[in-house]
This record gives sequence, structure tokens and C-alpha cells, in this order.
Amino acid sequence: MATAPESISVHEEADLLSRIAQGDRDAFRDLYARYSAPLFSLAIRLVGNFGESEELLQDAFVKIWRNAGSFDSRKSRPFTWAVTILRRTCIDHLRKRNVRPTSAQLPEDLLADASASGDIRRSAEVHDDSERLKGALEGIAPNPRKALELALFSGMTQSEIARRLEQPVGTIKSWIRRGLLGLRETLNQPTP
Repeated sequence: MATAPESISVHEEADLLSRIAQGDRDAFRDLYARYSAPLFSLAIRLVGNFGESEELLQDAFVKIWRNAGSFDSRKSRPFTWAVTILRRTCIDHLRKRNVRPTSAQLPEDLLADASASGDIRRSAEVHDDSERLKGALEGIAPNPRKALELALFSGMTQSEIARRLEQPVGTIKSWIRRGLLGLRETLNQPTP
């Protein structure tokens, strides 16, 4: 599961959502910068496809923008609320494709109605996508690859990655951006 970013307090995150509800684009940019990496990591785990995960992340952030006024700090934490929106977006997407996420990723009650043949097909698709992702990551320069792997698979924020790799945050942002562009280029190439 994606882990909540830790650089600002829950109160400050709730304040960002309140400002987003009032149309504050700067607050939205701040929330996006804070949540996009861990939410993208979760989307990849749920969907198993890099390109679809990018689109679903964007869909989730559109929903966050539109529904920020419905956030209630008495019911959940801001990051948990965002995760819920992303998970629902991913689940809806998979249902439309008649595919079910793996049981390690979603509670049993959400999986009850999927067919066995869908399981087998989904397992094969996830394996193929995982192999493509692994191959694509191997083609990226070492520094961008390490930063991207930490962002995608550990759910670390850019600040946490900067501390771990002992680099400035700006450098980490550049490395992640270069890594994502390289991945996109590689993964968009037709498979033989």
C-alpha cells in the first residue's frame, strides 16, 4: 500500500484540500507534488500497467479537484481520502475491462464476483507488464533509475528520496522526470 508522505502535517494537508475546494490552483499543485508519487505507485500495483496508471492518476486528481469540498477531516485523513479516490478510480477501470486486481491488493469483498478465467488472464497480463517494466527500467541511466524505483515502488516522496540518495530535491525531480520520459518512450514502443 502507498505510504502517506510525511513532510507536512495532516492539518496542513486538510488546509490544502480546503483551499482546493475554493479553487486555489497553488494548493492543488502542492497537493499534487506531495501525493502524485505514492498514488502513482499504488495505481501501478492495482492496475499493473504503466500507461493506464498514469491516466488513472490524472483521473483521480481531477476527482480530487472537483470533490475537495466533500473532504471531512472527522472521517479520514487527507491522504487516506486521496487513496480511496484513486482505488475507486482503478477498480472502476478494471471492472470496465472485466479484470480483477490481485487479492493482495484489494479486500476480499471487492473480489468476490470476478471469474477464474479473468484471474488467469489478468495474472498473465500483469506478468507481461512487469517484465516490460523491468526491461524498460534497465534501459534507464543508474541515477534516474534509482530515484524512479524509489518513487514508484517504495512510495517515497521526492524529499525522502533526496535524503536517501544525498542529492538536492531539484536533482531528484529531474532524475524522476527523465526516468519517466524514458519509461514512457520504451513502454510505448510496440512489442515484438
